Amino acid sequence: MKTITITLLPAALLFLAACSSKQETPAAEAAAAGKGNTVTITAAQAATAKIRTGRAEERDLTSALRVQGMLHVPPQFHSSITAPFGGTIRSVSVLPGDHVHKGDVIGSIENVEFVTLQQNYLQTRNSLDVLEAEYRRQQTLAANNVNAAKTFERATADVKNARVELASLREKLALIGIDAASLKESTISRTVPIRAPIPGYVASMNINNGQHVAPNTVMIDIMDTEHMHIEMRVFEKDVMHVHAEQRLTATLNDDPSKSYAGHVHLVGKEVDADRTVTVHGHFDATDPSLIPGTSLTASITVDAHRGLCVPEASVVLYQGKHYIFAHIGDNTYRQLAVDVGSTTNGWTEVMCAEDLSALDIVTEGAHVLLGAMVNRSEE
Repeated sequence: MKTITITLLPAALLFLAACSSKQETPAAEAAAAGKGNTVTITAAQAATAKIRTGRAEERDLTSALRVQGMLHVPPQFHSSITAPFGGTIRSVSVLPGDHVHKGDVIGSIENVEFVTLQQNYLQTRNSLDVLEAEYRRQQTLAANNVNAAKTFERATADVKNARVELASLREKLALIGIDAASLKESTISRTVPIRAPIPGYVASMNINNGQHVAPNTVMIDIMDTEHMHIEMRVFEKDVMHVHAEQRLTATLNDDPSKSYAGHVHLVGKEVDADRTVTVHGHFDATDPSLIPGTSLTASITVDAHRGLCVPEASVVLYQGKHYIFAHIGDNTYRQLAVDVGSTTNGWTEVMCAEDLSALDIVTEGAHVLLGAMVNRSEE
């Protein structure tokens, strides 16, 4: 909250100047009069000080909690492309910053194991056809009690094992992007395409043509910035005031001239070692120019309520206490001690033992009245 602290010298100079401008003003009118918590000034002093009055108003108020954070992409919209079996990079067709669609071919990788996997799958599929035919034959013989039960059981086990092996090879092929259903002898290849698993922007590249990559090495990172959010760090002493759906405004630390509106999405449930809690926020509108990892400052609106308010200039601070002045007639003003709350858009919440709603509150020039009262008390 903005408060005004008054020193004695400027106030004294102001009243000396006011008195000297009217040489005919009697000495008795040159000094402020009054007693106790009232002060009376001359008409000339009131005009020079440009004192204005008004009524206290009921207004909507908020408090703002300033926190630090960064732009962040949730894990479900950040994908790292790896090579499950390793291999040698044969082509790369994107650069960091390029936009890709899901399924786009962004490179290729070569490995002799790819050939072996395809070979084993086709051979197992062919063997399964033979084993299933033998199973059906043994099943018929067993039904007529022609063959031994053990022979039929062996045929049954062979079919099941072949089906398991075929399913296993099908999944391994899927890991490297090969559709087993369309695989045939003429399509066996030692090179497979690297495809984008999600839409978004290429965040990082860790490969180049001819490079050998070990199994499960991260080759390319892709981020879908359409779902970028704000990750904030809130101290544990403040987190109790933060709740989902509270409004917030964020500014980038490197460009505070532009602000971004949003709201609190969720509040973390764990206090980290630095005694902060992670709070996630969402923007009202996406901005493709924003870059993940950028640091920012966010202002979270907390404690929204209505209260009796006066303009900021109405409140003065003296010896650690806050005061306002009320006009009671004939250039006479009464000082009232108040407690102050939050300030929003130039209006400050005040609490007083006395009902302020019917009083004419000084909205401009309160510091002059305080200076006059302090000077009078020292005479």
